Amino acid sequence: MAVEMAIWRMTDAGPRHLVSSPLDSEQRLEDMLAEDPGMCGMDLLVVGRQVRTRYGGYIDLLALDADGRAHVLELKRDRTPRDVVAQTLDYGSWVQDLGVEDLEQIYLDHHDGDTDLGEAFAERFDSPLPDVVNADQQFTIIASELDLTSDRIVEFLAESYGVPINAVFFRHFSDDGRDYLARTWLLDPQPDGDTTQRPSRRKSRPWNGRDFYCVLGRVEDPYPDRWSIARKYGLLNAGGGSWYWKPLRNLTPGKRVFAYVGGAGYVGLGRVTGEMAPARHARIEINGGLQPLLDQPELRDEKWQRAASDDPERTEMVVPVEWLGTRPIEEAVWEKGLFASQITACRLKDENTIRTVESAFGLDSTTD
Repeated sequence: MAVEMAIWRMTDAGPRHLVSSPLDSEQRLEDMLAEDPGMCGMDLLVVGRQVRTRYGGYIDLLALDADGRAHVLELKRDRTPRDVVAQTLDYGSWVQDLGVEDLEQIYLDHHDGDTDLGEAFAERFDSPLPDVVNADQQFTIIASELDLTSDRIVEFLAESYGVPINAVFFRHFSDDGRDYLARTWLLDPQPDGDTTQRPSRRKSRPWNGRDFYCVLGRVEDPYPDRWSIARKYGLLNAGGGSWYWKPLRNLTPGKRVFAYVGGAGYVGLGRVTGEMAPARHARIEINGGLQPLLDQPELRDEKWQRAASDDPERTEMVVPVEWLGTRPIEEAVWEKGLFASQITACRLKDENTIRTVESAFGLDSTTD
């Protein structure tokens, strides 16, 4: 059961017990949690607030933690305690099926398009989105109290069946014109930030040591010809800051790359033929001879002119690739369940994605 929270003010006459009182508005608590979800004791990035599910309900707060685990935070509001437990589980059944692109779209819908999920995640946690997002979920009920029956239900689900559910209680105290909130959990949070005693369902997939995923922007990017340039000149590129291009260093000769365009799907499968290098030094074969990459007519816009800089936050890096199969963006390979991420380049471990893309390009796993 939750530990009751009590506060005393130390005075010259001795300790004075402060009496808890209802918070004037649960909307106010939701506002505070949306602004600072760390109040719950978990480091979270809010993906969306009042997120509509396909069943017509609205999740109070949907968030991600640094491991890519999805969190559903539900305030009790005026619902009965048992109703809020059932509602939270219902929302969880919807959230568990969300893919990375679903979460990206939810983030964009709820943040006015100021930034995307990958950028916000990197800023919040100082690391890119994990290879696998939403492999685990955590459901948290936020309330001033629950009835004893609902307490038992939550404990039974979490401790006997490993359901990732917990409850956190906020007590409101007032003293001499100042307001205070005190927090306590129904179940003891674990040291790693996980709020139940369950073992994680997340498993690390083995990597075949060869295949990489590489994202080449999104279809709505201001430089929509990025894929056509990569396709024509046999390269992968990244710029706009070292955080974006550093992952390309892992693409060493002989590795296979699965090229992806956000909002479309997989557009190419190729083999790396050289090390990463600044675009300003890159040479490409034109009519049997080598010419500077940046001298080509398609690369005369502002983006590629910045690539001539030696400033690591402005320059563009490229990796030479021999394409084994390509498609125009309009014919990109995509279906629900394929791997997608905003990380510039990462190991591709999902066997279903590898098989599906290989088949679409008429290749197989023996292709070097």
